[in-house]
Amino acid sequence: MSEESFNLSLVSSHNERAGLDSSLTHTQNDVERRYQQSLEDLNYARSIQSMMAPTAAKLDALFPQCMVYDRPMDKLSGDFLFVAEQDQMAYLAACDCTGHGMSAALMTVLAREKLWQALGKSSGPAHLLTRLDEKFRAAMMNGDTHAMRAIGMGLDLAVIAYQPAQQQLRFAGAKRPLWIVRNGRLLEFKGTSRSIGGAYWRQQPFVETTLQMRPGDSVFMFSDGVSDQFGGPYDRKLKLKGLRTLILLLAELPPADQHEFIKTWLTSWQGDSPATDDQLLLSFRVPTLVE
Repeated sequence: MSEESFNLSLVSSHNERAGLDSSLTHTQNDVERRYQQSLEDLNYARSIQSMMAPTAAKLDALFPQCMVYDRPMDKLSGDFLFVAEQDQMAYLAACDCTGHGMSAALMTVLAREKLWQALGKSSGPAHLLTRLDEKFRAAMMNGDTHAMRAIGMGLDLAVIAYQPAQQQLRFAGAKRPLWIVRNGRLLEFKGTSRSIGGAYWRQQPFVETTLQMRPGDSVFMFSDGVSDQFGGPYDRKLKLKGLRTLILLLAELPPADQHEFIKTWLTSWQGDSPATDDQLLLSFRVPTLVE
């Protein structure tokens, strides 16, 4: 090869490399731009979710000594809190839509809407869940039961209706329990083994439990993302056994101190393990009646 041909080859190779570098830079810039746009969209969507949540003022008005621990796995969450008042009863629910992230977050929009619709003519928590299931199934897939089962989308929740004057609490759950700590003892009440929507449908009625509360009782509701989190020295699930330990510790603290405690405790438990699901835990303490 002549010197002239060799030089031309070098120039050609240099130009090709420069072209590749330019193309790679353009691709990298495009990826970064798209990533930044996606991040901004997610942050905006999270802001919308936050605005849809009950205000602290409303929560405090109905449940003065209440604590909410809400930790999404990603930017968006499939877990949400529902608070309402009807017929002199204060309603509180911990809701967990199937999955997590964007798909579960979209489900929360539908679930909130149907909860408000179902509440309108409900006579209590069990009736509320029955009406919610009917409305949810009718809305999903235009009521196509087979398609509904194929997708398996739905939600689990625990809901209470509390009458402050009588300190009476009514509970019903769709695959979620209610826990109460009374004088250092944990009382557990299971929900009905049936989801709202979901892959399967059984004509199993939602069961309602009525409880007479006592001043100082601590009430807890939570999504399964808390007990399903991996961590600890052997990187295993917390499970209900570990959650019981945490709940008993929480019940000893004033509600104002519970959030920081559970955040620190669960962060320590999780360690370097990745988050496995959204986490939601609600608690409120029954106040002393004022004569």
